[in-house]
Amino acid sequence: MSEKPTYEELEKRVLQLKGIELELKKTKSLLNDEINWWRYLIEESRDAIVVLDQDAKVFEANNRFADMLGYSRIELYQLYAWDWDAHLKKEQILELAKTVDNVGHSFETQHRRKDGGIIDVELSNNGAVYRGKKLILCICRDISDRKKSETEREELIKRLRDTLAEIKTLRGILPLCSFCKKIRDDKGYWEQVDIYIHKHSEADISHSICPECFKIYYPDEYKEIYPE
Repeated sequence: MSEKPTYEELEKRVLQLKGIELELKKTKSLLNDEINWWRYLIEESRDAIVVLDQDAKVFEANNRFADMLGYSRIELYQLYAWDWDAHLKKEQILELAKTVDNVGHSFETQHRRKDGGIIDVELSNNGAVYRGKKLILCICRDISDRKKSETEREELIKRLRDTLAEIKTLRGILPLCSFCKKIRDDKGYWEQVDIYIHKHSEADISHSICPECFKIYYPDEYKEIYPE
């Protein structure tokens, strides 16, 4: 039979257990502080943040993310990433959740709000292991205003380019016949002024007659309209 521990040995063992218990309490307190600190950082972040589990379901999210999509926090915890991503398919999202690591990804996508509205989003995410499970931290920035400005600028540039491409300008000195008033083109052919202008500009020619020519070629009609 083994000998029973002495009182001193039992007392020493109790002290050791108390020491272990105290260390565990300190560790637990530190972990709680760290968890609360990270929750504070996430909640107070100016960016919308959502944490997904390995199945792309919401594990945690801050109020800014909920506001951005128009959901309540309770509603968010029932959603998967494909419930709001309007650009990526379910299979693509699951593949990203599977492959993302601590290096992470950064790309642009679109999110669908609860009311059906679409917003442009810049998404940065990275994976980490917590309690043996993979989690994906996603930082989402609404870039709808920026994308709208970029689109408007691109459309304006396109319109300007199209306009410039359509404009044909008359440049340089035009060789004009002193008698018949025809213009010589680059190939040496002589053309009527109206034909030349029509070919080299976007102007449409409307024929009329000035008072001086009207008096010369139609003197009778001129006297009726402009009696002296």
